[in-house]
Amino acid sequence: MKLANSSLISKIDAYSQTELGIPILTLMERSGDAVAKTVRKMTAKGKRVAILAGKGNNGGDGYAAAVKLMNDYTVKVYDIFSSGQKTPEGNHFLSLYKELGGVIVNFSPTEEILEDIKNSGCIVDAVFGTGFHGEMPEEIRPLAIAIRESVEAEKIAVDVPLGINADDGSVSNFAISVGATVELCFIKPGIISYPARSYVGNVVYDDLSLPRKRLTEKFPFRYHMIDSEWVDNQLPKREKNSNKGSFGKLLMITGSKKYRGAAHLGIEAALRGGVGLVTFAGERELCGEISIKYPEVIYKNTSDISEICESDIEELVALGNKHTATLIGSGSDNTSGLLSLVLAFLSTEGSPVILDADAINALSSIGADGVRAIKEAKRRVILTPHPLEFARLSGSDVATVQLHRLETAEKFAKENGCILVLKGAGTIITDGSETFINVSGTSALAKAGSGDVLAGFMAAFIAQNKTEISKAASLSVYYHAVAGESLAEEYSSYGVTPSDLPKEMARQIANSEK
Repeated sequence: MKLANSSLISKIDAYSQTELGIPILTLMERSGDAVAKTVRKMTAKGKRVAILAGKGNNGGDGYAAAVKLMNDYTVKVYDIFSSGQKTPEGNHFLSLYKELGGVIVNFSPTEEILEDIKNSGCIVDAVFGTGFHGEMPEEIRPLAIAIRESVEAEKIAVDVPLGINADDGSVSNFAISVGATVELCFIKPGIISYPARSYVGNVVYDDLSLPRKRLTEKFPFRYHMIDSEWVDNQLPKREKNSNKGSFGKLLMITGSKKYRGAAHLGIEAALRGGVGLVTFAGERELCGEISIKYPEVIYKNTSDISEICESDIEELVALGNKHTATLIGSGSDNTSGLLSLVLAFLSTEGSPVILDADAINALSSIGADGVRAIKEAKRRVILTPHPLEFARLSGSDVATVQLHRLETAEKFAKENGCILVLKGAGTIITDGSETFINVSGTSALAKAGSGDVLAGFMAAFIAQNKTEISKAASLSVYYHAVAGESLAEEYSSYGVTPSDLPKEMARQIANSEK
């Protein structure tokens, strides 16, 4: 599904009015209907409903909802800034609400008003919507605290909960959690991104009866939600008249004497990911061990990554260029040899290289020079860090990365000309201009080895679809996530192992092909 940030929503509103002939007043009425419908689903008739209205279109949506609800509920609108509505459409619904006998209270943070709001049966947040950025205004903080303290009230946000940035998913210190967020027109990227995703509750989407197909053809949408609908439209069809050369060749330089299991996990995932040919490069003993289990793979004996020499590196770079993608770093052990290998790949022309785990850590060990090597790379570079690895590479810290996942990921990818796969809950795939956000997944995946599986599977998809790397990476992230969900239903979120994942990921692809 395509997602729209706040600036694009403004353009869509204007286009709807001038080109589609749909007045903003009509859109506001439809928004009020959507909010009222959600209130009715969550709140018994006759309860008290407190609608917190700002002065912009979000507040106008709140007044429109109040008009729809006042016959079935005891509705009270709190004018948060005591300034009414700044748009004619908002004023229309404010006036209509008053004409019908609606009660409006000018908000002030008195104990009486805060207690009245707190003890309502339902609180509807229509204060800022997509207009919130930065930190919560000081005069609103007591309101946010009162909403947080309300135990009995159902809490519903119109477009965006108070204190959340709809564009990047960052949250202020006074952000509120709600039971449902009514997303109007299009879902906003920040709503499905962490940390905001922990605050928004159930996302209720209403397209306001706008012609979605026409809008997506008219406007450039930078953000995409990776869901089953998107995946079913993007999974490449495999023609019957094909051969192994039709589906790419993958070189894997993974595992080490220290982390042998990473090679096993990544190889099986790559094979289950459908790549036509896999070549594994590793030290002789490891190759012999793995070949017993995976006879399908071609093996290239080389020195262990900790002992690799210049001639080995030159040979591996040349071998990589006979493949459509190369994966380096899963369980490789962070050594000077690995760093030399990674830098050699980045400094030569060739097919895409996927850098995982220790390959990223190796670059981080040389600070700004490592980032510069990515930026100046002569081939496509795909990075697959978890938050700690990304923090090291970008010179940040984990807390900052996690608080600003979308913003930091997009900025790094754009500045350094790479594709970044920032793993974790709500994995982000971005090249800095187009961004994909995964909404599937489970804590069952939070185990050592899970990332090795994802890296192998992703590398297989990229080897097959090297011209659409972001989409290939996004598909692999999705199948990894839904495989975890499926297995968790069977074994619980405690009992899933990374070794369970490759076959289940293949089963999930089969579900998409039906």
